[in-house]
Amino acid sequence: MSPYRVKYTHRADRDLEKLPREVAGKVVSAIHQIREDPYRFIKKMKASNPDHPVYSFRVRRDVRALLSIHDDLLIIHVLEIEHRKQAYRDF
Repeated sequence: MSPYRVKYTHRADRDLEKLPREVAGKVVSAIHQIREDPYRFIKKMKASNPDHPVYSFRVRRDVRALLSIHDDLLIIHVLEIEHRKQAYRDF
């Protein structure tokens, strides 16, 4: 199976810019490492829409990336990257 492609929303790009350079680099690296088998590393968010589920990926102890995965297109869509306290407020 070929690896998933990773796409970032505008909000995720802005979130990366707000993070310190070292942390942002680790976030991008961690997301690209899960491309082969993303479901092994993520948790489905309980309040998400069953037709379009949102997943949480723990990048570091205090940083979460919220993802949407499109299996038919092999795309991991990074919706936002936030501190753990803020990440779950919108979903």
